[in-house]
Parts: sequence; structure tokens; C-alpha cells
Amino acid sequence: MRHHSVSIPARFLPRHAGRLHRFLLAALATAALQAYAAPSASTVDEGARAQALLDALNAGSDSARVAWVDTYVSSGKREEVAGRLAVIAREAGGLTLTRKRLDGPIDKLYVRAKAGGSSRIDILEDEVDASRIGAVFSFPWPEPYPLKMDEALAKAGGSLARAIDARVRFSAERGDFAGTVLVRQGDRTVYSHSFGLADRDLGVPNAAQTRFNIGSMDKMFTAVAIGQLIEAGKLTLDTHLIDVLPDYPNAEAARAITIRHLLAHSAGLGNLFDRPKWERTRDYATVAALLPVFAAEPLEFTPGSKGSYSNEGFIVLGAVVERLSGQSWYDYVAGHVFAPMGMRSTGSPGLDEVAEGRAVGYRFREGDPLGTHGRGPNWTFLPYRGSSAGGGYSTAPDLLAFLAGLREGKLVSPAMAQTLTALNTGGEEEYGLGFMHVAKGKRTLRGHNGGGPGSGINAEAMIVWETGDAYAVVGNLDAPFTQILGSDIAELLVAAGSRQADTGR
Repeated sequence: MRHHSVSIPARFLPRHAGRLHRFLLAALATAALQAYAAPSASTVDEGARAQALLDALNAGSDSARVAWVDTYVSSGKREEVAGRLAVIAREAGGLTLTRKRLDGPIDKLYVRAKAGGSSRIDILEDEVDASRIGAVFSFPWPEPYPLKMDEALAKAGGSLARAIDARVRFSAERGDFAGTVLVRQGDRTVYSHSFGLADRDLGVPNAAQTRFNIGSMDKMFTAVAIGQLIEAGKLTLDTHLIDVLPDYPNAEAARAITIRHLLAHSAGLGNLFDRPKWERTRDYATVAALLPVFAAEPLEFTPGSKGSYSNEGFIVLGAVVERLSGQSWYDYVAGHVFAPMGMRSTGSPGLDEVAEGRAVGYRFREGDPLGTHGRGPNWTFLPYRGSSAGGGYSTAPDLLAFLAGLREGKLVSPAMAQTLTALNTGGEEEYGLGFMHVAKGKRTLRGHNGGGPGSGINAEAMIVWETGDAYAVVGNLDAPFTQILGSDIAELLVAAGSRQADTGR
């Protein structure tokens, strides 16, 4: 899926999601790739098929849904699809189409349910017979903005601030965004505003200094720590893990894995939160204390052979930082990454610690395919503490201070910053070494996002490397609600920068 852009963009995939949502989207990814690879001889009118599905879901009868299934779905998949459609119809109470994308292997219907909530329904072609349907999935999804970003900028008279404000309020007013948006062009703040509540029970509003869970964005801090240790002469990108952690539980894996593999998500390690030995509420005092949860297990693939997003790889990197520095990862990044940039509100407080300004995350529960039941607090989802792989807390100003300092050579040398953030073709797509790398025309956005469906966590901060323009969108709702908003702000920021360059301003 990621390589062919036929479904959810890579940057909207879960980074810190619950098991059911990871399973659902993994199945979606597999089906998408299979559908893409299958010979397509379909002559089906996709528009008619999609409309027929909406009509069947809105008909209020089992017979209408069964007729659609019998007409369009592969025989071996009918029972499963019929079951999903029955749940969707029951939960929705009627659907209104807001947008659709019919692009071959996956037809995407963006809808609003009469019962409340916006969502997306994906209709996947069968992997063997492209003229038939193999699966139907649905999940909460923000209502699409009605304008393209170049149109939005033009409608705002070329004012970046007005265009951003209109875009953000569109989502906030529909309950699709709660959090803070901060946008800068160089040293100038062009937009700073907060929406929604940090704590619904207490009525505390979100604010510029609200601390949001940033999910996987801690990976940037870990990558910089590794970069600092490289520049201190303590290792290289091609150092093998066995040379740093000679007592690593899987010696064969440690001999094959390099620091570069770990940073690029190509080491063959997996997802920490699926391991039976992982204890969600345990206070792991150091990152290295997490290694027994997974490190002795066989690798999922040969290191360097492909990329697969891995939280475990960054746990291992955190343990490397601890071994080489003689400090816990928490203390090292506090002193060497956060303090130099004045990031006083960034860290990894435990669930039972008093953390002033910490926002409560609000998540859609598992088994709510359309988001019709509203969101509840995510305390029972969160691990006790964040780690070198993610789960810490930060603010929009802190995140932009970090990205600016990185680009300006205040944390590592400019050459090392370029090495870490440049596109790496041997691992995760649209990724460097601990940083996302997204091309927007002649510009590149570098930074990270975090969170996942059903998590109550979603944040994103990116800097336009060529200009220094940057944005942070941090929120306390599920992915991809904040990330989609961030993607649109990125389009606006790059478009506005291009306009200024064209006019010589």
C-alpha cells in the first residue's frame, strides 16, 4: 500500500495504535497490495457500485445489503462483508456522502452518519478477481475540507494566516480537531491558536503550553542522541549492535543489525506493544529494561532487506544511548536535547505523576467503526511511561524549537542533521534515519508524527528544510485527525513560500 499510494498514505498509518486497529489496517494494506498487483480486467462501473452500497446501507433492510453483497462480492467473502455491512448500517442510522474517491483497487467513501461522526468506508477489490469485492472496511475519519489548498490560499487573498485559520476551524467546529496549531515562517509566528478542551471533566481548555502526548515523535530525540554519540566518536552508523551491546539476548541478530538499520526501521524488529511479555502499567525505569520483552525473539526479516516500522528498533537505540552515555535515556535527552533548546515542557512523566498542563487524550473505542459513540479518556490505553520509541509529552513551541535548533546545527552538526533527515531509500518509505522526509514539490518537510487510531494520541511537527518555515499541530484526539490537518497546513505553508519566492518577497 505504501509504495503504490492506493490507500491510507504512509504518514497516516498507525504509530501507536491499539491491536484491533493495527490488525484492521494491516489487513487493509495487504489487501491493497494484492489488489494492486492483480491483473485488472474489471469493467464494473465503480460509481454505480459505490452508490449502490450507500443505497443498501441506507435502505434499512437486510435484504438490500444481501442483494448488494450477492451482486458485487466474491463468493468466499460474502459472509464476512455482510456482517461488516450489518454493523455499519446499525451504527449509522443513515449515511450522507461528503466525498468519494474511486481509484481502482480501493474505492473510498467519506460519509457522515445520522447518528453522529464522520468516517471513511473503503471498498477493496478482490485480490484474485478485480471485478469483484474482497473486503469492506470502515473507520472514523475527519470530514474532508471542501477546497484544495491552493484554492484555500487564493480564497484567503493570499493570506497564509487566514487560510490556515479557515482550515483549522473547519475541523475544530466539527469535533475533528482539539489541540494547538503553531505555524512559523522563519522567525515570524504567522498562526498560533488552540481549540477544544485538554480535560473535559474539569473544563480545562487547550492552550499554547498544553502538553500533549506526541506518540512516536520521541524517535526524533533518540535519533539526535545517536547522532551526538556518533559525533563524539563512540560509534558509527555502520557499527553493529553486538559491538555496543555484547550481551544483547539474540547474539545472531546483534551481529547482523547495524545502527543504520535501527534508525531506518530495517532491522527486522517488530512492534513492542504486541509482545505477550510487555506490561502496559509497569514502570520500566530505563529503556534497557524493556529489552527482555522482545530482544530474544527471532527477527521478522533479514536486516537491511526491507523496511517495516518498528517501535522495538528505537527501544534498542535507547538502550544503546544508555550503554554509551552511562545515563538513562530519559536523563540523557533531558540534558543533551531538551535543555539546549529550552524545551522545559517536554519529557516522559508516568501515569501516576503530577504533570502540570498535561492534556487528557480522548479516543474512539474499539468496535466503533464509524465513530458514532463518541470518545472517552485514553488512560486505560496508555503505557505507564513513554520511551525512546514514543509516548512522551511536549508542546507546540517546544517541538518547533527542537526542529529549528536541529536545522541550525545547535544539536548536531549541519552535516549530521542532513544525514539524519535526508531520505533513506533502504528502509521505511518517506523516512530518513529517525525522521520523516516528505517531498512537496521542490521542498522537503522533515520531522515526525505520532499516534494512531483508537489511541487518543495524534501530533505532527515538520520543518521545510530549505526555508526554515515550520508547523506543529498537536492534539488530544485519535489519528489521523490531526495528521490530515497537518498535511493541509504543510501544503499551505509550501504554497505560500513558493508565492513569496515567485514575487521576490
